[in-house]
Amino acid sequence: MSCRPWLGTKSRTQGFTLVELMVALVVSALAAMAIYGTFIGFSNDFTQTKTQNNSWQQARTAMAQITQAVESAGYGLPMYNCSNGIYTGQSSNFANVVGTSNGAGLLGLVPVAASAQVSPNYGPTGTSTYALTVTTGGSVFSTSPVAHITQVPSVNAANMKVDNGNLLASQDLFLVTMPNSTCILGQITNMNGSNNMNVVANSGAASPYNAPGGFAAADPGVTAQALMNAGVINLGRGGFYIDNFWIQDQNPNPNAHVLGTVPTSAAPLGVPSLYMAQYNAYTPTPSATQLPPLLTLVARGIVDMQVEFGYGTQGVVTSYQAPGSLPGGDVVAVKIALLARSTRTIPGLSPAVILLMGTGPSAVTYTVPTGLPANATMGCVEGNCRHYLYHVFKTVIPVRNVIWNQ
Repeated sequence: MSCRPWLGTKSRTQGFTLVELMVALVVSALAAMAIYGTFIGFSNDFTQTKTQNNSWQQARTAMAQITQAVESAGYGLPMYNCSNGIYTGQSSNFANVVGTSNGAGLLGLVPVAASAQVSPNYGPTGTSTYALTVTTGGSVFSTSPVAHITQVPSVNAANMKVDNGNLLASQDLFLVTMPNSTCILGQITNMNGSNNMNVVANSGAASPYNAPGGFAAADPGVTAQALMNAGVINLGRGGFYIDNFWIQDQNPNPNAHVLGTVPTSAAPLGVPSLYMAQYNAYTPTPSATQLPPLLTLVARGIVDMQVEFGYGTQGVVTSYQAPGSLPGGDVVAVKIALLARSTRTIPGLSPAVILLMGTGPSAVTYTVPTGLPANATMGCVEGNCRHYLYHVFKTVIPVRNVIWNQ
């Protein structure tokens, strides 16, 4: 009798079928696509938020810089001494700095000023964007006279003697205070002696701030009697310091002076941005060999700046008025509104009209440009600026120094 070996229970190797593998691959692919899509969505949202926060932070930084400038407006300026203006002589440089016409004339002393911008710097259709100018005095001098005139040979001469020249130096700018609350601007080009000094304010090529013909050429009404014992305010070598803020959507031309022209042939179109130029009375007039100070990019994506002056008395605002209005009273505050635009497009469209200041009939609005031509897109995709996000930054800046007659 033969015996068969016992093989035990029959077994086979376990595994996945081809169908099972294909189903698993499809499920894994779908899961990966979902995870990737979620990651891309979060990444885009993060990038959008980061870009937006960067744009808004630039706007906040710009507002802080403007606030600091306005709070300093009028500091060190002889407002009481020269409240009716400053007579300038052959002051082409100084005139370019403060915006007066070249040559002799009466210069108004305005610590804060705003004016509507015009093309080619920036000027969207239907929008009155303002440029802001803030003037302060140098910290090296006081508004009180450091000396008094004791002798003037003639009102047509530029020489004079003072009782104390210890705080005066060659190349200093100075103001001579008149009884009618005006002043005469000059520059010391030479100092002779010690006490009871002879201060020589040469005219002509020696100084662009002194008129040929002496004090009478700067102030036609000046008399020798008025000059006797007149105070001399030392402005130092800096004189007045000016900060200019403005918006332009073209790359600045290095030969353009402050708010000068920007030739389109030499200035590619770009994103509207806030620029600043800081300079003083010694800033040279632009020429082939002398360039103005470099322009500073304060913030990109600033598409509008609105300014209102708060008029009142004893620090209390009674009304806010647009630049150019003269309701009376002192300027005790300045209201600023900056409209910032994101640098990246957004899904959907922004509002067509954005409220900047005021309400009702006095409301100031910004119409978002659309359908812009290829040569004036303002940096917007396809010339439609409604594909971006906008945010208005507002502040009211108290004026800390004496300002009036704006």
